[in-house]
Amino acid sequence: MGLPGYAQAMSDATDQRDRAAVVLSALRRTRQVRQFTDEPVAADDLRAILNVARWTGSSTNWQPWHFHVIRDPGQRARLAELAPNARHVAGAALAIAIEMPGEKEQWETYDEGRVSERILVAARALGLGAGIGWVTSKYRDGVAQLLGLEAPAYVRTIISIGHVAPEALQPKSARGEARKPLAELVRDQ
Repeated sequence: MGLPGYAQAMSDATDQRDRAAVVLSALRRTRQVRQFTDEPVAADDLRAILNVARWTGSSTNWQPWHFHVIRDPGQRARLAELAPNARHVAGAALAIAIEMPGEKEQWETYDEGRVSERILVAARALGLGAGIGWVTSKYRDGVAQLLGLEAPAYVRTIISIGHVAPEALQPKSARGEARKPLAELVRDQ
């Protein structure tokens, strides 16, 4: 599922359009993955993903997040129980829980979305899959307790990461029908 020659294309491309095509393809082809194999994620790949997360922009360069890497299968299973909208973390090689400080809700929501998407794109560029799981307010106290957070800090997003299982590669819609046509989404004024 990795982008063929992504690193090579980015380093060898002499034309800005060639580099842009590689990046734009990565952005278009990144998708939610919730089914994984048992293969572990290489330490270098995890480090690369975390460095992308670290370099993600944030409001006023605030960098409000902390990243909890959860490798232990028992702890991931417990997270899946505590957060029903993140059940897929139990089957991943690892999960990254994004801790936010709980100080500036609107800023945090925006910044958390930015870093979550970047983690998904980074995983995709490395040939891995990733899926965003949601911890609704009803379940946040249990997740916070499990991860040892102190209020007002919380986790709303947990991202599963691993090698993509073959069943996750099956199309969920007919080719060309996964997204609304551009004409339905754009108002050019």
